[in-house]
Amino acid sequence: MNFIFGIILLAMFILALRVIWATCLQVLIALRQSKLAFQRYRAQRSTRNRLPVIMPRSREDMNWLTISDSVRQEIQTRNRGINREAERLEAQLQAKLKAIEIFEADIQIAKLERELLKIKPVIDSPEPEMKKPRRSKKQSVAVTDAATQKIPHQVSQLRAALKGNGLSVPVSESVRH
Repeated sequence: MNFIFGIILLAMFILALRVIWATCLQVLIALRQSKLAFQRYRAQRSTRNRLPVIMPRSREDMNWLTISDSVRQEIQTRNRGINREAERLEAQLQAKLKAIEIFEADIQIAKLERELLKIKPVIDSPEPEMKKPRRSKKQSVAVTDAATQKIPHQVSQLRAALKGNGLSVPVSESVRH
């Protein structure tokens, strides 16, 4: 039994030595590979620092006209992008200027409406009676109401002119100042 036990121990010892030996060999190979990689890296770095940069030459002669045309086209495409931005900003500026003009026109319209409201009571004031019968007075009031209804309001004429609908509104004598 001691003999069998001894053989088993000897076999286990041999297996352990083989595992340890294989592990050591793998570690040594890995160390050697890393050492070689480190040396290659240092050699490349040192040669890169020592040698001047040399541009590779092409086998064919370079066509400088083609290169200059391609560079010119690239510059033009970049400039077009900038011009598009400038055109967009110019359009925004024009829109804002038009909006300002519209606001100024609205202010002028409001001022004219205020003046019209000041003048309107004078226009609407009753005319002195001319000793006509009441019946004729009602007819004259009706005639003046019909006349004022036919004449478009001054503010609406001004708005239509500012909008520029293309319709020419006839200017009555009462509108002219």
